[in-house]
Amino acid sequence: MAVHYRLTLRNDQREGGGSTENVSERGAMLSTDIDPPLISGEAIEVEFDLPERGKVKVDASVVWTSTVLPGMVGIEFTPPIPEALASHIQRLLAGELREQEAS
Repeated sequence: MAVHYRLTLRNDQREGGGSTENVSERGAMLSTDIDPPLISGEAIEVEFDLPERGKVKVDASVVWTSTVLPGMVGIEFTPPIPEALASHIQRLLAGELREQEAS
């Protein structure tokens, strides 16, 4: 589902910001400004700023990085996914949230 949420990324050495390009039940595509750039296989913590739910943290791993678009990465959530995030994504996919609520 294509949605744009602000987020913060962290790992042991650095922190950066960004936004989602899309989310699914298993992961997300992110546009980030973290420096140096993330690499495939890297473990990160992502803090999403969800409408009506506020900040929700989830552990994830970087699955791919774009060679064409700097800062664009694909991540996979590390189970267990926080209930607030899982239920929000389920509502998005079911069409229960309108676009203005989701962006």
